[in-house]
Amino acid sequence: MRIQTPEGEKRLKNDFVFAMTGYRPDTEFLEAHGIKFDPKSGRPYTHPETLESDRKGMYLAGVLVAGMHTNEIFIENGRFHGGKIAEAIAKELG
Repeated sequence: MRIQTPEGEKRLKNDFVFAMTGYRPDTEFLEAHGIKFDPKSGRPYTHPETLESDRKGMYLAGVLVAGMHTNEIFIENGRFHGGKIAEAIAKELG
């Protein structure tokens, strides 16, 4: 994976990127990989500023972060998730 930083392009080593599109996320798959969900709201536990899950290094974005409240995330506001995640990774890299 390549990202642009103020110091130029950097390459990040990653094992996988899952583009999980569709209306119903595969929560069993995510739970099997250490992602925990609030039982009432169905929201995964994420840091509000970085969207990093409670499993270090795994970030979540899109309607998934709204759990059962899918009417809260749209293209108009969900599109900012990628920027939050990229900033968090860049900060992590120093």
